[in-house]
Amino acid sequence: MKSCARKNVFISISAKRGRTTAAYPGEIGALIFEKVIFDFVYDHFCDHGLLSPHQSGFRTGDSTINQLLAITHKTFCAFDSVPSLETRAVFLDLSKAFDRVWHDGLLYKLECSGILGNLLMLIKSFLCNSKQRVVLNGKTSNWETITSSVPQGSVLDPLFFLIYINDLVENVSCNIKLFAEDTSLFTVVHDVARPSTDLNNDLERVDLWAWQWKM
Repeated sequence: MKSCARKNVFISISAKRGRTTAAYPGEIGALIFEKVIFDFVYDHFCDHGLLSPHQSGFRTGDSTINQLLAITHKTFCAFDSVPSLETRAVFLDLSKAFDRVWHDGLLYKLECSGILGNLLMLIKSFLCNSKQRVVLNGKTSNWETITSSVPQGSVLDPLFFLIYINDLVENVSCNIKLFAEDTSLFTVVHDVARPSTDLNNDLERVDLWAWQWKM
C-alpha cells in the first residue's frame, strides 16, 4: 500500500468570534473514511475484551461519574468497616499525553492486538510520513518529521490514545482507575507499613512504562 505523505503548517493568527468554517467534500469524505476505520478497530477491541475495564475515557456508556463512584464506594466501604480503615491515593496526569503517542509504539500495540494486513498498513500511512513547520511573523522554520502524537480533531484520535495507554494498568498492584490520561492509584490501608511501599512501587512501574513508551 502506497504511503501518503502530509505536511502541516502552523500559523499564528488572532481568534475572531462569529466565524464559521465550511467543510469541503474531500474533508467530509475523509471524516467518513476515518469513522469506518474507527468502528472496525473499536469493535475489534470490544469484541475481544482488549480494552481495560479500568479505563473510563472515551468509552460508550462510561464516564467520569462511574470512575468517581468506583473510587468513593471503595473508600466509604473502608471507612464503614470494623475497625475503620483509611484509603491512600495518588493522582497522576500525563503531561501532553496525546502529543507523545509514539507512532512506532502504537503500530506495535495494534499489531499485537490483532490489527494486521492492509488495515495496519492503512493506519501506518495515516500516522506516518507527515512533516510540520511553524510560520510566525513571516518567518518559517525547517520541516520536521512527526514521529509522535495522534492527529488532532480526528475521530481516531481518542481511540488510538486509549489503545496506546491500555497496558499501563498491567503489573500495578494497587487499585487503578483511568479517565484517558488521568490516572488514580489508591489502596485501602490494612497494614500501615505497606501502602506507601505499594504506591511507590506502582509509581516506579508507571515511570518505567512512560520511559519505555516515550511518554
